[in-house]
Amino acid sequence: MNRFSSALKKFKRSRTSVFLMFAAVPIVGYLLFYFYPILRTLMLSFTDKTMTRPDVNVVWLDNYIRIFRNETLLGKALVNSIIYAFGSGVITLVIAFFMALLLNSKVKGVGVFRIILFLPFVIPTFASAAIFKGLFDPNSGLINVFLYDNFGIQGPGWFKSEDTALLTMILMSIWGFGIQMLIFLSALQNVPASLYEAAEIDGASKTRKFLSITMPMISPMLFLNVVLVTINGLKSFNTGYLIGGVEGNPNNSTLLFPVLIYRIAFNTEYGGRRLGYASALAYIFFLVIMVFTAVQFIMSKFYVNKDVE
Repeated sequence: MNRFSSALKKFKRSRTSVFLMFAAVPIVGYLLFYFYPILRTLMLSFTDKTMTRPDVNVVWLDNYIRIFRNETLLGKALVNSIIYAFGSGVITLVIAFFMALLLNSKVKGVGVFRIILFLPFVIPTFASAAIFKGLFDPNSGLINVFLYDNFGIQGPGWFKSEDTALLTMILMSIWGFGIQMLIFLSALQNVPASLYEAAEIDGASKTRKFLSITMPMISPMLFLNVVLVTINGLKSFNTGYLIGGVEGNPNNSTLLFPVLIYRIAFNTEYGGRRLGYASALAYIFFLVIMVFTAVQFIMSKFYVNKDVE
């Protein structure tokens, strides 16, 4: 008993006990709200579970086979998500980078501009989507009204036209570039000034300093941002749901993959509430995201400077 008490007191004084006391809440939260849903979804993907029928049967790989054989919207939703992720990702990275370059300037009041440019990221997606929906409305939106009143141009159909709906969603997605901007800004501020001073002594131009110093030094953070915007773009749900609804109007042109999963899992009008089938679809999409992430890691070998400390 004395040995046990001594061991317990020693454990309480150890660093391990301090770590476990502080990490207990995050670990429990992760197990309950992340690990359990992931495991539960995987289990459901092998069943015929629905929201309306209490009995559950194990069907093993039948859901996955049916998806690849019979799901007519699988390719459409996947292509839409890839286009959306690529388009919004490129535009977001470009804007975030140039904003970071401007904010890295040593001018008076730059802190105020940093706050102003970051604020859009704080605004909920539902609120910003509602605002943009009003701006891009083909009939009464401010953009088309401005084009017609000032230039006599009949504006496009934006999100109500099959040809421009996905492009409209991409334009709306650039609203929240704040996180990427801060990551770039942090990387730019960590570039040693001595490198630029040495380059100036050697007579290097601004373009040469940018290509030979700035880009190599911030390349690890560029890679991080590329991965973030790719994953966020692929798993985007709010914009597609708010603009096209579960129907993906018009004519499935705004149907993103997460919206398709939601449509099958919860919408009764499209044969929904099939939780087992939707879970299998979610895991297929998870593998798609993993593949794109792996491709980003492979491509990083060509532009990330690993010598940056």
